[in-house]
Amino acid sequence: MRGYQPAQAARTLSQPLLILQGERDYQVTMEDFRLWKETLAERKDVRLRSYPGLNHLLMAGEGKGLSAEYLVPGHVAEKVIQDIADWVKALRP
Repeated sequence: MRGYQPAQAARTLSQPLLILQGERDYQVTMEDFRLWKETLAERKDVRLRSYPGLNHLLMAGEGKGLSAEYLVPGHVAEKVIQDIADWVKALRP
């Protein structure tokens, strides 16, 4: 797994992609997100969004993201759900 580069693998896919990133995510960091953006920059069918205040689960929190947050029941942020819905709707001819 250490050699696996998901953004590079995504370059080979032909379908539209939506990449979402919580800015408080400590597992997939904003540096990782930057690499996704750079790697897929030429793809016109890729949408990348980051969300301040959201963790890996795209749920709101404060401060540094911690694994203990995963044990707290919550909901995906409404903005994320709306962005997903808008992206899906835009795919329809």
